[in-house]
Amino acid sequence: MRPDTLVVEISGKRPGTSAQRPTERFRVEHDHVIISNNADDYITDWKIVMVPDDFREWYCEKYRHSDTAWYAPMNRSYAIKYARDHGYKYLVQLDDNIDSLHLESISTGKDGISKRYRAIDSVGMMDDFIEMLVCVLENTNAGMAGCGMAGCSNPTNDFLRERYVYSLFALDLSICADIFHGDFEDDIEYRLKLGQMGIPAVQVVPLRYSKPGQVSSKDETGNRAAYTAAGVKRGEHMRLLYGDKYKCGMRSRTNGTAGATIAGTMYFKHILTPWKVGVLVHDRDAMNRKLQEIYQKNAKPYADKYILREKKVKNGKTT
Repeated sequence: MRPDTLVVEISGKRPGTSAQRPTERFRVEHDHVIISNNADDYITDWKIVMVPDDFREWYCEKYRHSDTAWYAPMNRSYAIKYARDHGYKYLVQLDDNIDSLHLESISTGKDGISKRYRAIDSVGMMDDFIEMLVCVLENTNAGMAGCGMAGCSNPTNDFLRERYVYSLFALDLSICADIFHGDFEDDIEYRLKLGQMGIPAVQVVPLRYSKPGQVSSKDETGNRAAYTAAGVKRGEHMRLLYGDKYKCGMRSRTNGTAGATIAGTMYFKHILTPWKVGVLVHDRDAMNRKLQEIYQKNAKPYADKYILREKKVKNGKTT
């Protein structure tokens, strides 16, 4: 495992065992801790680091925007300081409710034949994901590299994309921004802030995670009750800070391809303007080798499947 990398679970107010915080079911050989604003009654093998009072007071004075949604960005900000103070070069941040990891992509050859590769894991692939994300940071100019959410889009043959990443990501501590803020939308604000600094945030497209949906799981633990209470107001600060790139609203359909829409339920929707900084790649071969190692270790190709489409001619027209 990499001695220059610290893994931090960001967690607060989810007391109990890994049943409440499924991220802790994953095997993590890298140095790892929980950073929390409130870890009362946590039962865990992970070391718990509480945000100090002086940092809390400083963060509230400088960056707090609301009464309910500042804990997570404060914890994320303290994780950056903690990792730097302890001599780490890279920091991986994890939400505490990740329940599975997905490795999936589609490879299309020159003959036009596509092969799909996939692996789903709830225990053992976390260290592989961590090493891949850090490998990307080492070999690009990105300051943030993360994973996508399974079910939000179909697999592709892409490798890197400039996108918003959250829940499972790595930071290059030598160039990344110091502070998360923006309350509910601190993930979006952080990427936009990196963009202002000329630092791209990238998604490693084959790496995905899943976690319970807020509405479908009826999960109101952690900070989710505040999200529910805020409704469309959860985006008000982002509209003020970055109104040229950010809008939001409510709609009757859930996000992604995997979530089940519940009749009569309104879902919060981000509306983000696409934009890019530009990713410079220093060593593509190194990243390819690392990804191939992960595929060889974990993923298997789907069984061959052929799709035949028959064309019919009706009234002189092909259908």
